[in-house]
Amino acid sequence: MNLFHGTAVGDGIVSPHGRWTFAGDVCDTFDIHADKSIPYYRDGHELVAQLSEFFVRPGGVVYEIGCSTGTLIRALARRHHGKDVRFLAVDVEPRMAEEARRRCARDPDIEIIEADATALEFEGFDFAAIYYTLQFLRPDQRQRLLAGLYSALLPGGAVVVYEKVRSASPMFQDLAQQIYQDFKLSNGYTPDEVLGKSRSLKGVLAPLTSEENIASLRAAGFGQVVSVQKYVCFEGFLAVK
Repeated sequence: MNLFHGTAVGDGIVSPHGRWTFAGDVCDTFDIHADKSIPYYRDGHELVAQLSEFFVRPGGVVYEIGCSTGTLIRALARRHHGKDVRFLAVDVEPRMAEEARRRCARDPDIEIIEADATALEFEGFDFAAIYYTLQFLRPDQRQRLLAGLYSALLPGGAVVVYEKVRSASPMFQDLAQQIYQDFKLSNGYTPDEVLGKSRSLKGVLAPLTSEENIASLRAAGFGQVVSVQKYVCFEGFLAVK
């Protein structure tokens, strides 16, 4: 296992120690990797789409921050087909944005924006999804992004945030980590790949506790925040303006 020149982390992806990235060829197998690495990944997409029905108005705007290959934004567009809704999906990685643009080419309602969302000026919108993205940003960047979204969100609109979360209890954190490792092993990853992925994320992935995530959303201005889905150390939150 070469920690400096690259370690296999599964699905043909190689990443150096502490250097996980979504750039380059990761987009080629990203959806497969996410499905096998994140419990209820597709179920979460379905729930986000269902929740959006309560907030997206005809003629409205929907954002996805960190759209990767465009799987979730396409699910949202299908859910609101015929309602004259615009879907704006943002990703900072050129190859991811390119792949999302290719996959969404047949849907004129979807626009893929290659940009750093933390520096983006958002237009007024009804609903946004941030699906396992904030955890890769620095704390100050996360808060700036949430504040920017809250400012542009129309009254009565909502933001859904999914994150890997850590426990404030060392015992529960250890339990969660072991359950998650077993989950990945059961999906066909080797012990070396599981360890390699964990090492690649050091200093890159920085999960908050459930309470810290809720506090961040409230600090951005959201008055109503609730957990809508949770599996051990993975959780989705709904924040309403």
